[in-house]
Order: sequence, then structure tokens, then C-alpha cells
Amino acid sequence: MMLAKNIFKAYDIRGIYEEELSINAIKLIAKSLSHLFPENNDTIIVGRDGRNSSSKISETLIESFLENGKNIINVGEVPTPLVYFARNYLNLNSCIMVTGSHNPKNYNGLKIFMDGHTLSGGEIKEIYDFILRDSYSKLQFAKTTYKEINLKNEYISQIIKNVSIVNKKKIAVDAGNGVAGPIAIETYKKLGFDVVDLYCDIDGDFPNHHPNPSDPKNLEALADTVKNGNCDLGIAFDGDGDRCLILDNLGNIIWPDKQMMLFSSEILSKNKNCKIIFDVKSSANLPKVIRDNGGIPIMSRTGHSFIKKKISETNAILAGEMSGHIFFNDKWYGFDDGIYSGARILEIISKNNNPSHEIFDSFPKSFVTPEINIEVNKDGIQHDFMKKFINTARFEDAKIITIDGLRAEFKDGWGLLRASNTTSCLVMRVEAESKRRLLEIKDKFFQQIKKIDPKIEIPNEEK
Repeated sequence: MMLAKNIFKAYDIRGIYEEELSINAIKLIAKSLSHLFPENNDTIIVGRDGRNSSSKISETLIESFLENGKNIINVGEVPTPLVYFARNYLNLNSCIMVTGSHNPKNYNGLKIFMDGHTLSGGEIKEIYDFILRDSYSKLQFAKTTYKEINLKNEYISQIIKNVSIVNKKKIAVDAGNGVAGPIAIETYKKLGFDVVDLYCDIDGDFPNHHPNPSDPKNLEALADTVKNGNCDLGIAFDGDGDRCLILDNLGNIIWPDKQMMLFSSEILSKNKNCKIIFDVKSSANLPKVIRDNGGIPIMSRTGHSFIKKKISETNAILAGEMSGHIFFNDKWYGFDDGIYSGARILEIISKNNNPSHEIFDSFPKSFVTPEINIEVNKDGIQHDFMKKFINTARFEDAKIITIDGLRAEFKDGWGLLRASNTTSCLVMRVEAESKRRLLEIKDKFFQQIKKIDPKIEIPNEEK
């Protein structure tokens, strides 16, 4: 039996279709899940994104679940948040989304929610271990059922009822030919906005740009459209629509930690002393804004599944991470939803007469690098490197946080190095009160990295 171990990631299952994520692997994964969760999960919702391989993977997954005693509700080709919505709307315990998210077109994967929670870390590894043990018992079950349900109208209707729009403005939307495009456009038009759509038709080849809005080069066309079209806001989605990036009316990227400042101040104006979660990559200004507005900031490790777990543990009213996953737990269901996040941004913008760049400029500013990706020569090496880095790196006069990699917090800035859970690289980010201090902290991290591996190549990325 050939089964690629590297597809079992920290947050989900993901790999190159056929080469790593084979049809046989999909069958084994469904069989393993059926045995690991034999009770209280007799019905599983399955959805898929618009990748060329997603239909075949979805069919295989569904067939294998049915063979192993699970009832299936197929919601079809939809954004990931609509699958989560379906689980809540139908009051079921489990759902699986077939998606490669923001990865290249030859990738695909599974986001798995079983028995009332998102699987992550050791639970995903257990799927792999169970397959290797090959210790399946014969499950006893009655005849299974299969249904196809379209909940698009219900999802859109709930968003429209949930937000209150005052002034209808002009926006531009770039879905990168991912699955979020048609539903996002319909939602925002029904909210009353004048929508300029950019690459919103679903195309699994992603012919225009990579469906990852966290990379600034993938936002260039949207920025031009916003500026040239006199739009009030730009919204960009990843391949499966569970996260979004925002551009202001000048085409400037509004990174998710600044989005979180806006959301936090708005939500806390009505809900004092509530907990708000942010990931370890976020600006030091974010917890300050949360505290200043009467909230309780909580730092979490990066990863949508880890943050969902943290929300469950703390009953936080809002959560977000730098990749663009935003989780609303005040008027929504607590899952990450890029389309709904866009609607909440539009709600706030519509109530303000100032241009959007002035709204975001009102929050504290700092000097910050983008994510600096430091390649390692083999997937998995990044985790071994981080263990050495945490044990050996020394930063004088800094508070050290190791919930996810190593974050060194100085009085005038901070630096972070962590191992990526999705690619074979180390991820670094630095923030400071001045450009000079940013470069100093950045250099401190580079020196510590080189002590462990003098041959490692560090890209020259800064803004």
C-alpha cells in the first residue's frame, strides 16, 4: 500500500493530486474516518471547490463513505464557508470540504470537521496511523442514504439579514477564478452595492493569477481596478472563499491584523469585556486596540483549526489570523468565512462618510515586513530547525513567546520565526516603531538563523 505521509498536515490533508493525493488514498481516508468516528456522525456533509480534480475526489469520497456506513448530504460546488453553514443550518455534527485552498492548480485536499470540531494536529496524524495499522473491523450499519441539497439561497439570505447597509457604494471583487466568485458577487449585489467583478468565473486552471490574496502580486489587477474605477473598496478571495483580503479606495492592502482592529473596535462598542483571539503573526498594535476598546486580547498559534479550537475553549466573540481567516462569533456561527467578512467590512464602510483609506489610517501604524519565506531543502526539516532555534537563539531584553515558533517582543518591536505547516519553509515576520529598528531586529534574527545553518539562503524581502 502506497500512502504519502506528507499529505497529512497540521490543519488538513493536502497534496499534489494523483502524485501524492491519490484516489486510493481518498478511499482509505474515508474508510479510516468511518472507523475512527463510528458513532454520532452517521451523516456527513460534503462540498467541493472548482478545481479540475475536485469533482472526481468528491465522488470517490462520497462512494467510500457510503460503503462504510455513512449517510451523505452533497452540497455540490460551493465555497468552504457554505459547507460550514450547511452543517449549522442542518444541525449536523460533521462536514468535509474538498479543496486545495490557495495552493497551485495541481494540488487538492480535505478540510475535515468531525464530531463537532475541526480535526487538526494529532487527530489528522491518527487518520494516517489508523490506515497503516490496517486494523479495520467490520462495521455494522443499516442501508445508507444519499441526498443532494442546494443551500446557496439560504446562505445568501442569512448574510443579507445579518448586516445593515446604510450607503450603497462601489466595490471591486477579485475571486482569482476560485469558487467564491459567483456567490460573493450575488451577495454583494443583493446588498445593494455597485460591483465590478474581476476573475469571478470559476476556472480550475486559475488562468489569471494564483488564488492566494496574501501575495501582493496577486492583488495588482484588483488595485488597478479600484483606483481606475473610483471604487470605495476592493475585496479579494482565496481559492475556496474562507478568507479575504481588503484594499482601500487608494488600492492599499489592508492586512488582516488591521482589519481585525476595525472589527474589534466595532464589535466591542456593543460588547465590552469580550475575548478576541489573534494569531502569533499579528501586529502588536492589535492587542492594544482590543484593550483600549474594552476587550480581552488572546494570542493563539497560527492555523484555522487551532483558532477554532481556541474559540471553543474561550467563547471568544471574534478571532482572526494574518492569512485572512476571520471568525465572527457575535452574529454569525464562529467559522471562518471570507464572503461574510467582506459583508461585515462593507457594513462598517457604508455607515461612514469618510473614504475607506481614512477609516483604516485612523488605527496605529508601524513598520512591518511581509511574510519572509525561508526555503529549506525538504518538507519537515523546518520543524527540526525550529526546535534547534528555540533551544539556542538568544535575544537580550526581549520577552520570548513559543506558542508557535519563537516570537521575541522588544519594547519597540518584535520578530517571529516559525515553521510553516503547509510548505517546506520557515516563516519570518518583523514589526517595529521605526524602519531603522525593524532592520535591527531583522538582522538579529538572521544572525541567529545563520548560527544554526550558515548555508541557508535568506531572501531580501521588506517593505
